[in-house]
Amino acid sequence: MVIRSDNGPQFINNKFQYTCKELELEHEKIPFKTPNKNAHIEAFHRLLEDECLSRYEFKSYTEAYEAVS
Repeated sequence: MVIRSDNGPQFINNKFQYTCKELELEHEKIPFKTPNKNAHIEAFHRLLEDECLSRYEFKSYTEAYEAVS
């Protein structure tokens, strides 16, 4: 299975790389400055931000998880 992402710092840390290896995932990075190569996830994150995350102030991860779910 392949997981595609941008080149954000959260995707280059050791824990992420280790988890991909453990789950037998191939991590595919899109080229720099090409968000159109990952348009569906970019659109999802924009909708999530607009419709949920920017409207509320969460006090815990659990609270945020419940709202997003």
